[in-house]
This record gives sequence, C-alpha cells and structure tokens, in this order.
Amino acid sequence: MKIRSVKASGKAHRKIVTPRTSPKIRRILAPTDFSGQSLAGVRYANMLRLKFNSSLTLLHVIEPTSRMAGMESVVMAQRDSEVTARARKDMAKLAQREAGDDKQVTYLVRMGKSFHEITTEAGENRADLIVIATHGYTGAQRVLLGSTAECVVRHAPCPVLTVRQHNARGRIRQIPQLKFRKVLVPIDFSNLSKTALPWAAFLAAQFRAEIVLLHVVEKFPIDYLLGRELMNHTIVPLMKQSEADLEGIATHLTQSTGVKASAVVREGRPYEEICAAAKALTADLIVQTTHGYTGLKHVWLGSTAERVVRHAPCAVLVVRDLKA
Repeated sequence: MKIRSVKASGKAHRKIVTPRTSPKIRRILAPTDFSGQSLAGVRYANMLRLKFNSSLTLLHVIEPTSRMAGMESVVMAQRDSEVTARARKDMAKLAQREAGDDKQVTYLVRMGKSFHEITTEAGENRADLIVIATHGYTGAQRVLLGSTAECVVRHAPCPVLTVRQHNARGRIRQIPQLKFRKVLVPIDFSNLSKTALPWAAFLAAQFRAEIVLLHVVEKFPIDYLLGRELMNHTIVPLMKQSEADLEGIATHLTQSTGVKASAVVREGRPYEEICAAAKALTADLIVQTTHGYTGLKHVWLGSTAERVVRHAPCAVLVVRDLKA
C-alpha cells in the first residue's frame, strides 16, 4: 500500500492511500445455524464464490451443553455426539442443495462458542473473507439475544461481510442479488479508515460500481450550546475543508484505479449519518474499517462499525485493523 500527500484547496494536506495490490477472495467462510436468516449469508457467500471462483467452507457451530454430575454427564455427552452427527447430515444436505457436487464447497461442524469457533476456523484455514448474516436486532431484543455477527466483526482475522435479511420493519426480505452498483466508504481521514479503499476499489472494479466517499463532521453536545451563529463559524468551515479534502481523495482514487468516485460530507453522529447516507444514496454495500477493540477498551470507545452493522440498510464489509 502506497501513501502520498496531496494538497487540497491550497490549505490542508491529507494522506492518500493508493492500492498497490488488489485484495483477493480465494477462500470464503460462511457460518450457518440453519435458520432462515443465516441462509441469507450462505447464499450470498455462494454467489461470491461463483463470481470469484473461490472455495467456500460452510460452518455450523454447536454450543456445548452444560455438564452435570454423575451419570447425567454421560447422557449429556451422548446427546452431544448425536447432535453433532445430525448436524453433519444437515450440513451435507445444505451443501448439496446450494452447490450440488461442486468440490469447491465443503462443510464442517465445530463445538464451542459460536463467534470464537468462527474466527478460529477463519484463522486456521486462512480465510480471505467471512460472510455472515445479521439479525439487526436493537434495544431489549439485542440485549437478550446478543449478536454473533458483531462479535465476529470484533475478533475476525480477516474482513467480514455482513448480510442483513430483515428490512427496517423487521420483516424478512428476499436475498438481494449480488450486484453492487454503489459502494459507500466512510472516511475520517485517519490512516485506518483509508485501508478500506483497496477493498472498495477492488469490488467496485469487479462489479463496475461507483464509489461514494463519506465524511461525517461529528457534532457534540457542546456545539449546540454555542448557538447556531457560533456553531456555523466552526462547523461550516470545517465541512467545506473536509469536502475539498475528500474530493481530492476521490479524484486521486479515480485516477489511480479507474473507478468512478465522488465525495459527500454530512454532519451528525457518525453511525447514524453513515446509515442515513446509505439509504439516501441507495448504496448496495458499505465498506469500512474497525479497530477491533475488545475488553474495557471496547466498552469505553464502542465501535462505529458494529453500530453500522446493526442498523445499515444494506450489506456491510468490515476490514479490521489487526494491529489494534
């Protein structure tokens, strides 16, 4: 990846990331729990496999049952073996139904915590991409059920593509066709956020799509206390400068990759504006990065990427910073 500086509007300098080598999608991992929602991810992964002539591994994770004392633990162990055998049969049927006798599609069953087994399998078999469906749960429902997809995004050793099958009203919709026409890329001008550009350029070139770069000027509570006039003195110039800088990156991206790119600047809370922009622009895909914070660091800082995964109206590709 090559980095160079470009002067925008005769004022500020922004570093631009130029893709030196294109990402490759050779090995895809698609987890499934056999639910209708998870099958959206499997079918999306299979379409990608056919597009890029990749191998596809279907993965089912069995959560282990709790062990009890005495003979009951033996009964539990027997049940685990029975569940595993049944899962293998179901996976074989799923693979046959989705891909026939294609040898490029394999399946396996692991036992453990779902997100841990998914990310471990991805690392052990050097997956280039994980494709996983997300329920898009919010509020109390999310607290009760959690989100395997968000945990995978946080811990995965490779990019994760999340596919949401529910629409904004919670209804199951048809699985979208694999046709990216507009790719939205949030940019905050950090080097991390620009690492999404190679993936966005690669996919846009493959699908002849347009890239829209988005920068969100975040407004904090103190900004509203300043009043509209004082706020305009700070926010408006910042937005103009950000637009000029972002247009510079878009122009360079087009010149270096041949992919059409444009720039949009909005103000507000990042994840809300990213999702709103995706809806307004009818984006087919959001490509963004995440630090992959865990533990207390994740509690303190949160993750814009995970919030976007939860609320986005389209598929989201998250490229993780593995140095975090």
